[in-house]
Amino acid sequence: MHATALAVLLFQSILVSLVQATLYVIAPTAGSTCSGGKPCTVAWLDDGTAPFLSEIGATHVALYNGEQVLVQQIDPVDISVVHALTFTPDPNAGPNSGN
Repeated sequence: MHATALAVLLFQSILVSLVQATLYVIAPTAGSTCSGGKPCTVAWLDDGTAPFLSEIGATHVALYNGEQVLVQQIDPVDISVVHALTFTPDPNAGPNSGN
């Protein structure tokens, strides 16, 4: 599973919480990939507009495919104190995003 789709889909839950603020995924970077069965780190920052990450708290995170179907639930993360997470994509979650 490639990181370009992963980074966008992974934080769908967070984006719903950030009504006015903008979340920037800073890792993985464009052109990098995450592969099923191997650790993948995703990192993010806010744009300095309220609500700030420091005000949000625990957020449910999940991996969705291009059809917006849940393919892997990831443990909740407290984005008020953590700005990155490392997880291992399920190799059975689906084809690479380029397919």
